[in-house]
Amino acid sequence: MKRLIVAAAVFGIAGFCTASAEAQEKSVTGIWTFTVEQHLGLKLTLLQKENTVTGTLDWPHGDPIKLTGRFTGGTLTFAGDSGGDHFTIRIDSTGKLQADGTMTGVVKAHFVDLNDAREVVRQTDQEIPWTAVRTTPPPA
Repeated sequence: MKRLIVAAAVFGIAGFCTASAEAQEKSVTGIWTFTVEQHLGLKLTLLQKENTVTGTLDWPHGDPIKLTGRFTGGTLTFAGDSGGDHFTIRIDSTGKLQADGTMTGVVKAHFVDLNDAREVVRQTDQEIPWTAVRTTPPPA
């Protein structure tokens, strides 16, 4: 009987610690410098409401990519599309919030090049590692 009581207490404490950690999970809301291929820094703007994340990723070839995603258990997932006269891009990404407040991850990008008639000329898929550093203070 004592073992059963001790086991119940241990599981109860473990469950409380897990719930407390999830309740205290940090927000990814803010402006970040999103660096790909160790040299191209892009502005990443994120807004988190509960587990839902929205935002934009600036990039040099067109309008910002509008993002939707989730942040749970320290993992950020997001996706978005953009395009121009001669291309489209689709990105899907997963990253982890690190103990130092930075994020690291991999973005999967699908590029489609188009000719003047908007016909597909080439399609390219890439997996690109990234890091992100927050440039605005985290929300209080």
